[in-house]
Amino acid sequence: MADSGRKLIPLEGLRGIAAAIVVLYHLVLAFTPKGVGAVPHGYGALDVFTQFLLGMLNGGAAVAVFFVLSGFILSLPFARDRRFSRVLVALLKRWPRLACLTVIACLFAFVLITWSGHDYKAAAHVIGAGWLASHGNSPIKPEHLTWEGALREGLINVFTRGEVKFDSPLWTMRIELFGSFAIFLAAPVLFAIGSWTVRLGLVALAVYVSGTGYPFTFFADFLTGTVLAMLYAEGRLPRLGNKAALVLGGLGLYLFSFTYEQALLIHAPLKLFLPAAYSHYVWDTGAAAIIMVLLGNPAASRAFSGHWSVWLGVLSFPVYLLHGPILLSAGSAAFMEGVGTLGMAGAAVLAALCSIFLTLLCAVPLAWVDRLWTGLLSRLTRPLTRRRPPPAMEHA
Repeated sequence: MADSGRKLIPLEGLRGIAAAIVVLYHLVLAFTPKGVGAVPHGYGALDVFTQFLLGMLNGGAAVAVFFVLSGFILSLPFARDRRFSRVLVALLKRWPRLACLTVIACLFAFVLITWSGHDYKAAAHVIGAGWLASHGNSPIKPEHLTWEGALREGLINVFTRGEVKFDSPLWTMRIELFGSFAIFLAAPVLFAIGSWTVRLGLVALAVYVSGTGYPFTFFADFLTGTVLAMLYAEGRLPRLGNKAALVLGGLGLYLFSFTYEQALLIHAPLKLFLPAAYSHYVWDTGAAAIIMVLLGNPAASRAFSGHWSVWLGVLSFPVYLLHGPILLSAGSAAFMEGVGTLGMAGAAVLAALCSIFLTLLCAVPLAWVDRLWTGLLSRLTRPLTRRRPPPAMEHA
C-alpha cells in the first residue's frame, strides 16, 4: 500500500464531481421556477435520456457519496494501526479540522448577507422559487445578522444543533462530525475481526439499529465506506474488465439518479417495492459501485488520475462550503440586474455563471488555508501517535 495515495486520486475526482453536482442542484433550485421537479414527456428515447440527466442532479445522492468517501478515507488508516493513541488523535483532530473552515464560511456568509440584503427574496418573487425564498431552507431574521452569531454558528451550533442560518449547506457538518466519531470507534474493531461473516453481521446490525430516521440513516453511508476500505486494504476489491466496469458503472449511475421527489419513469421499477425511507441504501449501493469501478478498472482509474482530479478534490470542500452564500447573495443580485434586459432565462444563466465563477475564485484561497490548517494539526498531534522504540533500543 505504499502507493495508496496515488491509487486513491480517482476518489478525489469523484468527491469533486459530487461537489459540482450539489452546486448545480442548488443553482437549479434557486434560479428555475420548477427546480428539479420538471419532468419531460412525449419524446420517446430522448425523454428517457433527459429524465436520466435530470436524475443526475441529485443533491441528496451527492451528499451520500461524500459520506461514503469519508467512511472509506477515515477507516483506511486503521488497517495497519489500531492503537488507542491513533483512535484518540483521530477523535481530537476531527472537530478542529472541520471547524476552521466552517467558521470562515459563516463569517463570509455574514458579510455577503449584510451586503446583499434581501436580493434573494426579490429574485425569488420574480422566479417563483420556494427554495430561494426560504434562503436555501434556512430562513434568517434581522436579529440573527451579527458577526458573533456567525462565529458561534460556524464554531459550535452547526455541529451541536445543526443550526444553519448563515450557510444552509452546512447542515451536513453535524452528520460528518458524529459520523466520523462513530467510524473512528467502529473501524478499528471491524479491522481487528478476522471473520467477514461477523464483520458484515455487525455492520448490518448497526444499520438496522440506527434506522431510517434523520439524521441516523446517514450512518449507513459511513459504514458502506468502511466496508469498502476493508475490502481495499485486504486486496479483495474485484479487478474489473472494461465490459464489467461499464455495466457496474452504469448501474451505479442509475442508482445515484434515484429519487422519490422526481416522478421519473426510469425509476418506476425501484419504486414498486422500495419504500421512500430506503433511498439512502440505494445511493450507498450506487456510490459503492462507482468506487469499485474507479479502484478496480485500470482504464477508469487512469481516466480519473489526472491533475484535474487532484484539483477537484482539493477544491471540493471549499466549493461546498462557499457556494450557498454566494449564489444566495451575488447570484441573486446578478439575476435582478439582468432580468430586465436578458429576460428570465438569460438572467438565470447570468446568475449561475456569476455564482460559479465567484465560488471557484473564493475556493482557491480557502483550499490553501485548509491545507495549512490540516498540516498544522498533523504536526501538533504527531508526537501522540509516534511509536515508542522497544525498551532495549531506548537504552542502547
